[in-house]
Amino acid sequence: MISKDNKLVKKAQKLKKKKYREIEGLFLAEGIRFVEAAIENGSAEYVLYSNMIYSTNGYERVLESDVDSFEVQDSILRDICDTESPQGVVAICTKKDHVIEEIMGDLLVIVDGVQDPGNLGTIIRTCDAAGVSGIIILKGTVDVYNPKVLRSTMGSIFHIPIVSADNFSNTSNILLNNGYKILATSLQGKKSLYEYNFSNKTAVILGNEANGVSDENLSLATDLIIIPMEGEAESLNVGVANSVIVYEALRQRIYKK
Repeated sequence: MISKDNKLVKKAQKLKKKKYREIEGLFLAEGIRFVEAAIENGSAEYVLYSNMIYSTNGYERVLESDVDSFEVQDSILRDICDTESPQGVVAICTKKDHVIEEIMGDLLVIVDGVQDPGNLGTIIRTCDAAGVSGIIILKGTVDVYNPKVLRSTMGSIFHIPIVSADNFSNTSNILLNNGYKILATSLQGKKSLYEYNFSNKTAVILGNEANGVSDENLSLATDLIIIPMEGEAESLNVGVANSVIVYEALRQRIYKK
């Protein structure tokens, strides 16, 4: 058993802060399922666990894996974990960096300033489920490796490549030069989502919960659409809007071949 003064425990404590996650290129995966996914993905460097793990199904697969594991006291693990009822295990994981050229499939999603961790996690999870090629995270968006974002992805963080981009002007030029249409939802859109043809390579921009896509980035879109709404609601949650769009793209790819 290792103590609170051990360097791995201290490293795990530091990784609760975004600054250290960025400096170290590491993040924490918490809970049996999440740690298992990190091990299977090859992202887990070390596992820290406590007695609490033995009351959780699947602990054998974690402790018998090839990843080095170290036992700590329950109190130490609770202090490391973000959840109120931890499952007794965390993994220190390596971030996998990607560049835009690696993710150029039929459909990309660009996230512009989404602030709610649950919304971003849902977007990542849904994009994974719908077969989106990759996600581009623009400056001003909540940290992808925020613990609440990670939990909301339900492990999809390990299955879909994510690229960070500070300058959307440069990113949009790369996309346009590679044959992409850049699609955004807007009240100025003249065409319904269900009239849009997703047979071309498409990058969908999703905007901030309160303000939508920034004016600067909206001006770089090649196509504007609206999502039809028949009821009294004025707008959709950004995670819901993303689901509607990417699943319409999936429907067209599957059923219009």
